[in-house]
Amino acid sequence: MELYKDQHMEIISRDNKVFVKKHQEHYTMKDFETLLKEFPRIKLTNFMELKNLFNQQNGDFVEIGVLLPEMDIQISKDAMTANILFYEDPKKISNSEDELNLKIKEIAASIGIEYGLKRILWEELEKKKHVIAEGKEPEDGVDAKITYFQNPTRRPKIGLDGRADFSDMNFIFEIEKDAWLGEKIPASEGIPGMNVLGKEIPAKAGKDLILKYNPESVYESEENGKIIIRSKTAGVLDDSNGLISILQHLEIKTDIGVETGNIVFNGSIAIKGTVLPGYSVKATGDISIEAREGVSGADSIESTGGDIYIRGGVFGHSKTVIRAGGSVFLKHANEATIYAENEICIEMYAIGSNLSGRIVRLDGVNGKIIGGVTEATSYIHTAIAGNQHERRTELIIYTIDQKEKMGEVRYKAGKIKEIEQEMGVLESRVIQLQPLTKQMNAQQLEVFEDTKYKYELKKSVVIQLNYEIQTILKQLSEIEKECVEVTKIAFEGTIIKIGKRSSMLKTRTNGVFKMENGELNV
Repeated sequence: MELYKDQHMEIISRDNKVFVKKHQEHYTMKDFETLLKEFPRIKLTNFMELKNLFNQQNGDFVEIGVLLPEMDIQISKDAMTANILFYEDPKKISNSEDELNLKIKEIAASIGIEYGLKRILWEELEKKKHVIAEGKEPEDGVDAKITYFQNPTRRPKIGLDGRADFSDMNFIFEIEKDAWLGEKIPASEGIPGMNVLGKEIPAKAGKDLILKYNPESVYESEENGKIIIRSKTAGVLDDSNGLISILQHLEIKTDIGVETGNIVFNGSIAIKGTVLPGYSVKATGDISIEAREGVSGADSIESTGGDIYIRGGVFGHSKTVIRAGGSVFLKHANEATIYAENEICIEMYAIGSNLSGRIVRLDGVNGKIIGGVTEATSYIHTAIAGNQHERRTELIIYTIDQKEKMGEVRYKAGKIKEIEQEMGVLESRVIQLQPLTKQMNAQQLEVFEDTKYKYELKKSVVIQLNYEIQTILKQLSEIEKECVEVTKIAFEGTIIKIGKRSSMLKTRTNGVFKMENGELNV
């Protein structure tokens, strides 16, 4: 195909290769470069051959390059876009916008473009490069969303003077049968995308979440596209181990004494009176003792999994032991022993008492710790420590063994992995058998229900282990933040100990006592 010919030069194309022949000896390389600007489709590849052509006498045709197409469509590596590049003026290629787009469509189809083809507008043709096709990105699914019923916060009210008021804490909140306890909006699957070659791109499904509840006291149902959990019975909400449960609730309107005997109960207990000397109360849930005079000389008060609230405080007479799987809230403590897995919160004072918890917190304005041993793994807070008679008062922070705790985390994580594998087997059985339940006899239905129960039981164990892991990780996050804070006065004779470092105060002081550069800043 002849591309150009005059008395100076001839340019032809064969099989998309470009050849030139010089007719006039004095025709220069510079003259040819000027001519070449009129042929944007010619791409030089043999520059040395071209240079030699102008350094010699007139001769035969010489291959100098290739003839590019009028337009070229290139698909991106991810096949999500395609660009068209015009090597020729588009208005020389076609006489109209419609004709041009028809040619583009034919070329696009020939290279497999099936989706997202765009129209080239006539007024945009001054640009050499255009996006000619675009795929559709997949829309990832939305993660599941879980909302739980929240019990009223168990915190004493703080007055304008900064004092904590323990007189009204809404300690036990009763739940009615079939009450709403939480809900899950399921994760969505997402919307698939499409690349320009017409291939579907799968969307990433949203992350699913597990509703954490005890199936023995809580049930779930589907309502308006949501998974709702409700209480099977009336009782008290308990989430102390990371699972929503409904505990039985026992209300005792008298004192715990001769008429009632010692109380042991699987659930929560609200005692309108007190616990008389020598008697004890033990429950798996929360314990509330409402008598304003408090507790005096009781044997023991224990909640294995909940909190304990004693409105009037305790006179222990060196024999009362209070133990909680959660927190302990009380007005004062006098010669008592108190253990809490979480916090011990005291409104007024602790005198001659032994206190042990993750956090021990007394009122920052008037709270006093006088005598006894107060131990915590994270934080001790009080306004006053010791007294002017230099009564021995020990404030101790026990630092945890990081290596040992990380070992516990790894062990529990391994157990979770084992149980989840077992759950996978049980879940597969349930899925296989679910469509056949209407055809099952009584014995087969019993096996099916037993399989479902075992699955739910193992799920509860996984949730419990995850809760324990999170508790340990929270403890680890508090490492090196442990401190004792005395806001007003720490008297002489007060012993402050953090980890292996301890010091007995020789003068009155206050402030935040902690480890700094390996030493206690007392």
